[in-house]
Parts: sequence; structure tokens; C-alpha cells
Amino acid sequence: MKIINLELYYYNENFKQPIITPKITLSERKSLIIKLITDNNESYYGECNAFETNWYFDETIDIVINKIQDWYKKVQGMALNSFEEIKQTLTQLDAYPATRSTIVMACYQMFNDLQSLAVGYGATISGLNSHKYRQLVETQPERIKLKWSTHILHDLDKLATLPFDFNIAVDANESLCLSDVNLLEQVATYNVIYVEEPFKSLQTLDKSGVTAQLDIAIDEKALEFNAIERAIKQHSIKVAVLKPFRLGGIDKVMDTLKSLEQLNVKTVIGGMYEYGLSRYFTAMLAQYATYTSDITPAGFYFANDFVENMGILKNGRLVFNPPVIDSAKLVPIY
Repeated sequence: MKIINLELYYYNENFKQPIITPKITLSERKSLIIKLITDNNESYYGECNAFETNWYFDETIDIVINKIQDWYKKVQGMALNSFEEIKQTLTQLDAYPATRSTIVMACYQMFNDLQSLAVGYGATISGLNSHKYRQLVETQPERIKLKWSTHILHDLDKLATLPFDFNIAVDANESLCLSDVNLLEQVATYNVIYVEEPFKSLQTLDKSGVTAQLDIAIDEKALEFNAIERAIKQHSIKVAVLKPFRLGGIDKVMDTLKSLEQLNVKTVIGGMYEYGLSRYFTAMLAQYATYTSDITPAGFYFANDFVENMGILKNGRLVFNPPVIDSAKLVPIY
């Protein structure tokens, strides 16, 4: 098999409700979509989870475009007969995990049949307004991850009134300092299963003493297995949130899941406000994680998608079928 063409597209939708985090407020999600065409006239798509700016990660959409084009120039017309051979062409992209992840998503499908699957529903909410509260009541997630805000305790109290059973996680996005330790200790009384990234520095975490009361998860710092292993051994980290676009793709996440299982570390698969294509692969990986992961029902964030009906809620589980791309919704870049 040979890859004979590369096409690049954008897809952009407004969020139903703005996403408010300690770092940024997002009103829309612009994503890069790639299409690889092979010499047997098959097309394979990959969705990039990077953002337009570096607010979350240094590797932006523009950087991914440039690096994917460089990779394509090297592999165009090359005989590639297995997924392992594809991976050998990606060794120069270890420093660009979002680029590698986007390529791997497309190429994985060349050599693996995608299956239907069902996983638990893990909602992530940024601010608990009446609309979001009703949405939670209607969909009843297994796990609710609450983004940190100045009214975190009020939001936790409000969540406690929901009429169904669920686990609570909290995501602070590295926004706290030592003066917030008392507040973290109050958060611990709500029986949260973990708190993601309370501090910018793991040394600050050590000084805080909160690991005696809370399971702390790394997310932004989970860049590769060696970094995760050091955090576990040196800073009492109990949970790792694994994001394919930050670790370098589906294959690297699978390897990391197996390694962390041997260390008895709990795992979560992280999503990045994805569209249906990427959400399918997040769900695929989430089957092997410890906790209910960052996967939402179809239509949770966006009214429209270029892959419809991904994550239909049935009997408390999210059902995913192999993605079918509506290419007419994609906007060509060049």
C-alpha cells in the first residue's frame, strides 16, 4: 500500500455553552482534519486535538500542519505494508505528539478494522448553571469532572443534589497555590475520586501535604511514560490522565496503559472537546482505563458534527459505531 495524497481541512463549531476554565474561555472549537488517500483509492481521516493558540500546549494547529506536510513529503509513494512500518516513519515526530497522534489516528484505520463499542459516560463541566444541571439530570453520567472556579464549594454542594449516583473528580488546571490548601482540604470532604493538576509545580504539591487526603492526578504533566513514572515515585501521584494528542497517539497510550497497570496506578483517558472522529478513539482507549473517562454523549458540546451519532446514550452506556465522515461539512484549507 502507498499513500498518494494528503488533504487538509478545518471544522469549526460553536460550543452550546462557553467552556470556562482557569486558563481560558472558549466559545468555539476549530479543529484540523487530515485525509490520507492510498493507491487503492481508500481514504482515511485523522482529527487533530491541538488548538489554534498555545494556551494549553505548545504545538498549535499551524505547527501540526507544517509537520504533517513534511512527513507526507517523505512517505508519499512509499510502500507501507503494516502499521509497524507506518510507525517507523514517525520517529522524527516524537517532539510533536499532536502531529504524530493525528497521523496515527488515520493510519491505524488502514490496518485495523474498527468495531462497535460501549463505554461509561464521563461528563466534564465548566460552571454549573441551570442548563448544565438539567443536562446532567437527563444524561446521568457515571463520573462528573468539575472544573475549578472561585465557587468550587458551591458547585460541589449543587452536584450533591443530583438525583443519581456518580463519582466526582475536580480539575484545577494548575491554577492553585499554597494559599489554596485549606480550600483543597474542604474539597476532600466531598469524597472526590481525584483532583487533577492542582499546582503548576509538583514541588508545590509536596509542600502542600494534600496527598495524604486526596488522590492527585497528573494531566498536563503526563507527557511521556518516564515523566509519569517519576511523578509516581517522587510525588505520590496516584492517577494519570492520558491524552493521545499529548503522548503521541493511540499506540503510545496503549503502551502506557499497560505499563501503569503494572505500577498499580489508576488511569483516565482524557478528551479535548473533540468531535466524533476523535471521540471514537478516546472511547476505544477508555475501555482499558481504570476510571470512567472524558467521553460525552453525541451533542453534549456541539449541535452539529462531521461524524454523526457518536456516543448514543443507551441504558447508561455510550454506544459508538465505526465513524462515517461527512466530508461535505469539512472546509478545505488549500
